[in-house]
Amino acid sequence: MHTCVPAKADTHASTQECQIMRVGVLIQTAGVVLVCGIQAAVLTACSARPSPLDEAAWTQITSSETRARRLDAVRPPPPGPAMEIGQPATAEAYAALALARHPAIRAGEAKVRRLAERPAQVRSLDDPMLMLAPVGEMAETAAGRVRLMGSLSQRVPLTEKLITRSRIAELEASQAEAELRSLRLKIAGDARRAYWMYAFATQAIETTRRSRALLEQFRDVADAQFRAGNRPQQDVLRASAELGNIDARLAELEQRRASAQAMLRQLINAPADSTLPPPAQFDYDQIELERLALLERALQANPALLRAAERMEQYRQTHHLAELNRVPDLTVSLSYTMVDDDGLSPVASGRDQWWIGLGFNIPIWAEKYDAAEREALFGRLEAAFELDRERTSVTFEVEDALVRLDAQQQTLRLLREQIVPDARAAVEASASTYRAGSGDFLTLIDNWRTQLGYELMEHSAVANAGRALADLKQAIGQEGEP
Repeated sequence: MHTCVPAKADTHASTQECQIMRVGVLIQTAGVVLVCGIQAAVLTACSARPSPLDEAAWTQITSSETRARRLDAVRPPPPGPAMEIGQPATAEAYAALALARHPAIRAGEAKVRRLAERPAQVRSLDDPMLMLAPVGEMAETAAGRVRLMGSLSQRVPLTEKLITRSRIAELEASQAEAELRSLRLKIAGDARRAYWMYAFATQAIETTRRSRALLEQFRDVADAQFRAGNRPQQDVLRASAELGNIDARLAELEQRRASAQAMLRQLINAPADSTLPPPAQFDYDQIELERLALLERALQANPALLRAAERMEQYRQTHHLAELNRVPDLTVSLSYTMVDDDGLSPVASGRDQWWIGLGFNIPIWAEKYDAAEREALFGRLEAAFELDRERTSVTFEVEDALVRLDAQQQTLRLLREQIVPDARAAVEASASTYRAGSGDFLTLIDNWRTQLGYELMEHSAVANAGRALADLKQAIGQEGEP
C-alpha cells in the first residue's frame, strides 16, 4: 500500500496533503478491520443457530408457540378414531391403545429423532478460523511498515475419518431405534398381560358370585330342615361360615381387578377416574404353533438381538476410527499482510504480502491411541458376549412361552371336557340327596367348594394361556395381530 513521503523541499501545502493521506490510510485500515469483523459476524449468524444456553434463545425455545412447533415435528401423526380410548374389549385393543398413547414411546421416538441428527454434525468439518492483528507493534520490513495481519485456516481430517464418525453416529441412532422397538414390544406385552389379569378377575368375580348365590340356597335349605328338626344347626353355621369366607375371596378378587384396571389405565395413558368396559369375552381357542419357525422368527426379528449386533458393529467402527486417529490431520491456511510504504527503508514499496501454509498435528503420544484401540476391542468382546446372552435369552423366552402355552391348553381341555362337568354333576347329586334328607351337608359343601375351585382354575388357565401368548409375541417381535 503506497503513502506520501514528502521531501524536504515540499511546500507547507504538500505536507498537509501527505498528512491527510496518512489519515486516509488509517481510516482505510480501520474500514478493512470493520468489514472483516462484520463479515465474520454475518457468517457466524448465517451458519450457527442460537445456543440453547443463551437466555434469549432458551426463552424462544421454551415459548409455547415454539414448543408446539417442535413437538409437532417429533410427534407421530395424530391418532384416528381407533386410537381414542373408546371401548376396548380385547387384549389386542388394549395393546394398540398402549402403543398409540403411552408417553414412554413418545419419548423414545423423540430420542431416535434426536440421535438421527448427530451424523450430520460429526461428518462436517470444523468451522474455519479467522485471525486478525490490526493493532500493535508491527514488524518493519524492506517493503515498508506492516499495517495489518490476517489469516484464515481450516482443519481438514481424512475423509474416511468423517465417514467413520458418521457411521458410528448412525449406528447409535439405530440402537436407539432398536431400543424403541423393544420398548414398544414390552408395553404391548404389558397391556396384554394386564388385560388377562383384568379379564380373569372380572370372570372370577362373576363365577364366585353365582357360586355364592348357590351357597345361599343350600343355607336356606339347611335352615328350613333345621327348623323342621330334621337337620342339626351346625349345617346352617357351616354354610354361614362359608359365606363369610367367600365374601373375603370376593374382596380379594375386587382388589385384583382394581389393580389390573389401574395398570391398564397407566399403559393406555387414561385418566385415573376413567371407567374401563368389561372384557367382551373370556375364552381361548386352541392353537397350534410351529416351534422351529417361531424360534427362527425370534432370532431374526427380536430387536434386542439387532441392538447387540449393531453395538458390535459400532465398536468395530470405533476401533477403525482409533486407528485412523494415528494419521495426522491437515491444516490449510491463507495469510495476508497489509504493508505501508512509509517505513524506514529507502526502497519501501508498500507491497502487500500473502502466502499459503500447510500444517499438521504430530500424533506422538502413542499411549492414548493404544488405549483407544484396546477400549474398542474390549467393547467388541463385550458386545459379542451380550449378543450371545440375548440370543440365549430369546431362545429361552420362546421355549418357555411355548411350554407354558401348551400346558395351559392341555389343562383347559381337561377342565372343560371332564373335570368341571363332573364337579357340577357331583354338586347336583349331593344337593338332591341332601334335600331328600339322606345326604350329608359336609359332603355337599365339599363338592360345592371343589366345583368353585375347578371353575376358577378354568378361568385361570384361560388367563395363563393368554399371558403365555403375550410373552411369546413379545419374544418373537410381534407388536399386534399377525
